[in-house]
Amino acid sequence: MYLTGVNIGGFLSQCNLTDGHIKKFIDEKDINYIKNWSFNTIRLPVDYMLFESDDKPFLYNEKKLKYLDRIIDLCIEKDIYIILDLHKAPGHSFSYKERDKNDIWNKKSKNRKRFLNIWDFLSERYKKYNEKLIFEILNEPVADKDEDWNQLAKDAVEIIRKKDQSRFIIIESNKWGHCDKFSKLKKFDDDRIIYSFHFYDPIIVTHQLAEWTSFYIHNIYRQKVKYPGKPDGLQEAKKRLEEKDKSFLIFFKNQDKNWNKNELKKILYPVLKFRDKYKVNIFCGEFGVNAKTDPETRINWTQDIIDIFKKDEISWTYWNYKNMDFGLWDFTEKYKDNPNYNKKRLDENILKVLQAGIKK
Repeated sequence: MYLTGVNIGGFLSQCNLTDGHIKKFIDEKDINYIKNWSFNTIRLPVDYMLFESDDKPFLYNEKKLKYLDRIIDLCIEKDIYIILDLHKAPGHSFSYKERDKNDIWNKKSKNRKRFLNIWDFLSERYKKYNEKLIFEILNEPVADKDEDWNQLAKDAVEIIRKKDQSRFIIIESNKWGHCDKFSKLKKFDDDRIIYSFHFYDPIIVTHQLAEWTSFYIHNIYRQKVKYPGKPDGLQEAKKRLEEKDKSFLIFFKNQDKNWNKNELKKILYPVLKFRDKYKVNIFCGEFGVNAKTDPETRINWTQDIIDIFKKDEISWTYWNYKNMDFGLWDFTEKYKDNPNYNKKRLDENILKVLQAGIKK
């Protein structure tokens, strides 16, 4: 199985989940674009709030679930793999402002029970679907202890396997899917597990001037950065970040260097070592450079990582299809006059780079 595609974030996740938004943001024409561009996979981030309310836990909104059914059915009808990614779960958020409140790691917490119950429910609901539907149990886990994530993943897999023995399941490495955490990731005795990572290194290139990052929030690093090349002022930024957000320091590890394709490949070593040791499938669920970056840097970085993925046969889904600061399309006022987009608001350059990474 070789997956190449895009995320459709901002549709059922990280947005206002109103009927009006859901009906307008993605429809059949979008799925046709993705199919006609030769991609074979859509990763579908879904926040639990789409169908479950904190006020009414364990009760699921059938009307909202129909939206999820529709997009899954549409992808399968068009012979596209669809990854159902639980992007935000009860008791777990990967965002800077919310992650300190995570209690999903507490084995006695109500939110942990809600999380496991969601997968019990979804595995029953979709057990008759073919293998084009893939489950991803949690986006970007941020457990303080790697074993806490391994145990929760184990519990979730066991819940799913009670209802569905053959479904492919994606499990991501800890700390936002960082490659460096693959050495701590549990290897399951299950040949239908796909092991996943996200790739945004170096973070000060891919997320430069991104206002939601802790190094921007605390005014630690707000500079335009070129790729390939060596960023300026990282040692001082690292010291200041250590005072404000130690958990985010994993993204600043060994960043002070001249970045090129060879350095990107080095970041992937733990992932490739894990794959080769256990003979398992690996997958990059997210990667990309935000649109505040100049076109040359955005193209150069994407070209290098796609070349690596293609050579090493690593499956991938680009972040993101539409809007969300990384989109192939962007129809927001924020990027109205951005040089990455043509008159149709499409980044043709990045699309061509991604299409070149598809194995024929």
